[in-house]
Amino acid sequence: MYHRVLEKKPEKESRWHYVTVSEFRKQMNMIERWGYTPITFSDYQLFLEGKLTLPSRPIIITFDDGYQDTLENAIPVLVELNIRAVIFVMGNRKLKSARWDELDDLGSCPLMTDEQVRTVQKMGFEIGAHSLNHTALTSLSKIDMTNEIMGSKEELEKILGSPIQTFSYPYGSVNERVKKVVSDSGFSFACGVYSGAAQFSQSMMDFRRLAVNQDTSRLKFLVILLLPYQYIEWLYARLKNKVTQDIKMEVQSSVQPHSKNGTIKPESFDVHNMVNPNSL
Repeated sequence: MYHRVLEKKPEKESRWHYVTVSEFRKQMNMIERWGYTPITFSDYQLFLEGKLTLPSRPIIITFDDGYQDTLENAIPVLVELNIRAVIFVMGNRKLKSARWDELDDLGSCPLMTDEQVRTVQKMGFEIGAHSLNHTALTSLSKIDMTNEIMGSKEELEKILGSPIQTFSYPYGSVNERVKKVVSDSGFSFACGVYSGAAQFSQSMMDFRRLAVNQDTSRLKFLVILLLPYQYIEWLYARLKNKVTQDIKMEVQSSVQPHSKNGTIKPESFDVHNMVNPNSL
């Protein structure tokens, strides 16, 4: 999973994900060198319908947000190497730049225009939806969530004139409630980041992806390609979650008010105010 592809490393580091064009080219060359064949989710759908045979080592390359630098810097490399990819863009076509990136030191982060999105699709790249406004979906009411999800599908289908079947969760923010709305909205596939199962086809509404960014060395990229890295990340996430739950239980047990006879008072205690799972 990629975000921004920049011509050169920014003078000041950014908290957002990026790779330089030179590193991106080297990574794509490694994919070719080790015998992987990039496919799209449309290809995978045809495979599920028995209409297409997948290559021996398929891989899906995705880009989130639909930045203009995806068009300007990444796509020329992909076209040169005959590599296909899936690009998730915003459904709110009034968005001209990635406002969620405004705190970056990179300056403006322009997004692709309608015409550019159409051009990218005509070049053979699959377009997917990334919500209307890049909102963390788990924080929304069902009505607002449905609007973000279904609305993005409807808006993109208007400008492209073809079905949008794949969705990407902004910030990887997903739970069972969100998955159901995505499925009910008519999407066939959806991508998270670290939340999905390690096995590729286990959950069509939460494909686990491996993030590639400025901290991904060539050695790590090679490890991601050649080893079952998704299982390693999945196991790490499970262990991290278990540790978090154990700490919550320990904290709750140690601070819960007791009555004079030693029994726990029936009072609620919000452990989340004391333990931030993201800091573990």
